[in-house]
Parts: sequence; C-alpha cells; structure tokens
Amino acid sequence: MAKKLWLRCREIGVHTWQKFWYGWAMHSKALPPFFPSSKFSRPALWLAFFLWVALLIFASSRPGQPGPTFPILGIDKIMHFTFFFAGALSLGAAVRASFAIRWSTLFLVVLLILCTLGLADEINQLFVSNRSGGDPFDWLADLTGAALGLVTLRKIYARRPPAH
Repeated sequence: MAKKLWLRCREIGVHTWQKFWYGWAMHSKALPPFFPSSKFSRPALWLAFFLWVALLIFASSRPGQPGPTFPILGIDKIMHFTFFFAGALSLGAAVRASFAIRWSTLFLVVLLILCTLGLADEINQLFVSNRSGGDPFDWLADLTGAALGLVTLRKIYARRPPAH
C-alpha cells in the first residue's frame, strides 16, 4: 500500500514531505492535530495570538533598566522584528483558519492590526519609566517583521496539500 501511495504521489508531483499528509487524508477519517480544518486548530491559533498580545503588553509595560542594556548594536530592532514576525504568523494563521478571505485581504487586515498594535506599543513605552518609546525605527521594524511573517505564512500555506 505504501508503494502505491508513493507511486501515486510521484505521478502527481507531490513532494516527499507532503506524502504524509496525503497518506493521512486517504487512510484515516480523522485529521491530524492542528491541521487547518481540524476543530481544535482555530481555538489553538487564536489562543496563540492572544498569548502573543499578552506577552507584548507585559514586555512593553515593564520599566527599563537605567543605562545601556544591550551591548549589541541594533539588537532592539531585531527583537522587534522577530516578535512581530511571530505575531503575524499567529494572527495570520488564526484569521486564515477562521475566515474564507483572499490572501490580499488577509494581508491588509493582519498588517493593519499589527501596525496598530506596534504603534500602541511605542506610545505605551513613552509612559513607562526608563523606556525609550516613540521610536519610528522600532515601529518600522515591527511593520517589516509583520509583513515578512505574512509572506512566510503565505509560502507555508501554498506548499500545503489541501484538506480532504
């Protein structure tokens, strides 16, 4: 049976890593956990996004240490980029699993939400002691991380086989 599946996948041009998903869908009535159409995936994806927001609020509201805290130049921008990259992955996946919308609409909606959160984060840091808020380059790093995270998510979903 495995040889038949492999030959069929080879026939239709499926990559090796996709054989598992096709095999699962063909030979099982249940979907693997966190598959996009699984009944558990939507709440888990939304939970991941809301945990991300909670971590953003927690990290943004903590008072900073007086003096230079990062010896590496630009590490602050890398942290902003990475954090919003992860936020774009979690929010984009949650929206994609919950709503049937085009990628262009998803991209704009998620980018607008994360852009607003990044701006609110910078404004919030203005009122926290020993924090340097209102930095437009931090906000630009947030925006860039979110955009690249959404492009990455699009690539991930484009390579995934459709749910059966």
